[in-house]
Amino acid sequence: MSKTILFDVDGTLVDTEKTIIKSWQKTLKDTLNIEPAAEELFYVLGIPGTKAVQKYSNSPQQSKELLTLWEQNDHKMFHYSELFDGITSMLQQLTAKKVQLGVVTSRTNQEMRLVLNNFELEKYFSTFITASKTKLHKPNPEPILKAIDTLQIDPAETLYIGDSIYDFQCARNANVEFALASWGAKDNPEFSKVDYLLQNPTDLIKLV
Repeated sequence: MSKTILFDVDGTLVDTEKTIIKSWQKTLKDTLNIEPAAEELFYVLGIPGTKAVQKYSNSPQQSKELLTLWEQNDHKMFHYSELFDGITSMLQQLTAKKVQLGVVTSRTNQEMRLVLNNFELEKYFSTFITASKTKLHKPNPEPILKAIDTLQIDPAETLYIGDSIYDFQCARNANVEFALASWGAKDNPEFSKVDYLLQNPTDLIKLV
């Protein structure tokens, strides 16, 4: 079994879907006076906000304005977010087994701090690779490779846990094994190719 386990955040450790979608809907309503259905906005899940806003932007300046307002709305609506059931227990058990843990997320440093200020997660992880720390982002392998370099670990002994197709592609491109956090994932036929399918967080303990 892998000596190091890296985790995505949104949709894997924390259920932030309602916060992300509602805050993006409000941003689009307030700025462009459009009201896309939630399903139309699922594309934003798992990618950096800088990339997500481009779909509704005509210029770099507009992208910046959309992103700023979205971040403000996200902060105001973060009360909709919560840890998935079993996450804390899973992290405690992995720590007790001396498994090294890290985070690889599309959140920026500031966005990651919001999560850590609301949930007691920081003590479990040896590193936090955010979108602020790499030039390229998922599905490019750079975020996972940055974690591997930071922790000085062997890719062959590393497992990445995520919920999106971008997470899976990032792991594949970095040549590390991937486990799907199905509790936060949307259906995708590509997920039939994952190395491990986790129905709930305790399944990861069984792998260790």
